[in-house]
Amino acid sequence: MHDKVVHLGSRLHYPIIVTKLLKKPGDAIKKQESIFEYKFHWKRRVNDDTWNNETTYTEFDSPAEGKLKQWRIREGQEIAADSPCLMVEEACGHEVQVQGLCSLCGADMTEINWASDNLDTDRAMINMSHDQTVLRVSENVATKAEHENQKRLLRQRKLSLVVDLDQTIIHACIEPTIGEWKNDPTNPNYEAVKDVRDFQLNDDGPRGLTSGCTYYIKLRPGLKEFLEEVSKMYELHVYTMGTRAYALNIAKIVDPDQKLFGNRVISRDENGSITSKSLQRLFPVSTDMVVIIDDRADVWPMNRPNLIKVVPYDFFKGIGDINSSFLPKRTDILPVLKSKPVEKGAPLAPKPSPMDELAKMSGGDDAVSLKIQEEEQEKTLEKQIKDRPLLHMQEELDKEDDQQDANASESPSAHHRNVLVDDDEELIGLQDHLTDLHTEFYETYDQRRAQRREKEGTHPPAHSKSRRRASVDDGVDLSMVPNVGDILENLKSSVLSGLVIVLSGLVPLGVRVEESEIGMQAQSFGAQVLDTVSKRVTHLVVASSRPRTKKVQQAAKIRSIKIVNQNWLTDCLSQWRRLDEQPYLLEILDADREKGDDDTTEVTSEADEAEDAQTGQELKDFDWGEAEDELAEFMDDGDGDDDDDDDEESIAPTVTESDVETLDGQNSKGIKRKADADESDDDASNLGESVLAKKQRLARNRGASSLRSIQTPNGDDQDTEGSLPTPVPTGDEAAEDRDKDPVVNVDDGADFDEDELERELLAELMAD
Repeated sequence: MHDKVVHLGSRLHYPIIVTKLLKKPGDAIKKQESIFEYKFHWKRRVNDDTWNNETTYTEFDSPAEGKLKQWRIREGQEIAADSPCLMVEEACGHEVQVQGLCSLCGADMTEINWASDNLDTDRAMINMSHDQTVLRVSENVATKAEHENQKRLLRQRKLSLVVDLDQTIIHACIEPTIGEWKNDPTNPNYEAVKDVRDFQLNDDGPRGLTSGCTYYIKLRPGLKEFLEEVSKMYELHVYTMGTRAYALNIAKIVDPDQKLFGNRVISRDENGSITSKSLQRLFPVSTDMVVIIDDRADVWPMNRPNLIKVVPYDFFKGIGDINSSFLPKRTDILPVLKSKPVEKGAPLAPKPSPMDELAKMSGGDDAVSLKIQEEEQEKTLEKQIKDRPLLHMQEELDKEDDQQDANASESPSAHHRNVLVDDDEELIGLQDHLTDLHTEFYETYDQRRAQRREKEGTHPPAHSKSRRRASVDDGVDLSMVPNVGDILENLKSSVLSGLVIVLSGLVPLGVRVEESEIGMQAQSFGAQVLDTVSKRVTHLVVASSRPRTKKVQQAAKIRSIKIVNQNWLTDCLSQWRRLDEQPYLLEILDADREKGDDDTTEVTSEADEAEDAQTGQELKDFDWGEAEDELAEFMDDGDGDDDDDDDEESIAPTVTESDVETLDGQNSKGIKRKADADESDDDASNLGESVLAKKQRLARNRGASSLRSIQTPNGDDQDTEGSLPTPVPTGDEAAEDRDKDPVVNVDDGADFDEDELERELLAELMAD
């Protein structure tokens, strides 16, 4: 039997007045049977200006079937809005449903009942089984099942551990080269791939070139011992974004006897979302005893406190996650900077709200999106088969070795280097972290239970009669269970506590540093993350690919700041301890150290550095030859009407590769500041502007002595009218220019009609 509270619903014309109850408690009622009468008042329009008051009497039909237990309304009561009206004792609560049918009574839950606002399928909305998507249960059933599971784990002194597959405990690829190396003991990669496992997926249907391809699986070093030890403390679950067929094949390799995972495997086919993961899929009521290990933190937007992020296992170099097309693009690995930089003052990406995160989890899961992602994955797999990137990398190594052998005076070496190296040790530290977390959890749990028993045993004598009889202590008390997320936070937050960190070259453009993936990881370990360099900062963490940024130059002037590469922070987060900075320190030039006793250094943010990198890229991509030709053509046209044409020289600037490199490496902000102080230098900092804009500017700025001098960027402010763009000198050229007069006289006595020239320029502009 199941008690159900029936509501009036939202379709009535409120307010209503109950006029008569047609049933009494104990009576049997059926669906769509009238159970009480009511009336409501309304206005009927007679004409444009006339309305008549009307009263309508009608009946309320029951949306439920069973025995009436209790009325929640009374005759004569006025009801203004939807509210409970009665309680019915049903023969079946329909709390477990399979494919739209009640698994207990067989009733059709999809049947439309015009007397009810909702379908009976809404009574069982939770899917909490690993391998079924058609089985749904009610919240009441889910709560009971989860509490029973928690009690079982507490008696066993275990926790739940959700394990990701790809790049967490295994690495997969389909390149045929692996099979060839595995069968060739003479290959330099044989030792690394000899224990690689393989299987074929033949049940996914025809997939073109990838149909029936072989998947090569490399287990992370020490995985067998790791799982055996961890399974003594945790109940293991597999959670992957691969297909179920893929997940089951991996489970057979990792756990052939089904002693570790059993049937606790969930794939993207049962996930409910093809872009993110959620613990609520398996643990809809409470995640207090659940821990996650995954190489991706961004795919767990709702469960980050429960996550231990591991370093991605990248055995097959350059392959990445074979199922990455079903996941969001990684934000913890910086792409090549190609997008246009964000302007100063422009708003950064807003922080996503919890509702946005929920929308992400349910969005894009339609058949069209799934098909697009499957096609993208197929293209990625086909590329592996066709391009064979690992084979090409090994061939490049062989060429280098052969070249070294040819240049060596001694006899050539018989051994070549191997592209695949099996030296990963991540699972050693991960096992220690999981052990510490398990120990801390149950110590906290035991301490809470002990404190409660002490409290119950200290009642004063006067309360002895009213005190409840003590229950048998079976070692289980769900009310005393601590939140594993809180314990995990306490363990991690002390690692980098007290450190103030600035990141350089590690945050994607347009992302707040404190909301970036690496920034959030650092903060979870106790560090404070800032965007700018100051004396408060203790560490500057620099991307290995960009060791000479403005932040590095600024931090070099503050000797208390430790300037380290990104591996220091990554290793600290992986090992859960603050490591010695000495092996990770960047080499700082003495010139940068010596510059810096003044405090006039401009504050630089991550967006500024990204903008500088983008400016350099644009200068590299700019067609300097075309700009030079256009400018030379313009200068030739401008000198055409000069009577003393034979006596004048037309000088057009020449931009060399060295000039481009200099402009590429220069501080774009420095050029802008110089332009504010010296108007003529605006030409040099804007070589990439259109020729039309260049003509307009020159026409506006021409004066009595136009075309008579060239002002170099390093020159004095002399005779700047009509100065031409001059490339920035580099190296020895700059030293020579400092010894010369920066102003070069072209024609001291030229006499030409400037008004005529201006008219022709304007005519040419109009023609363009």
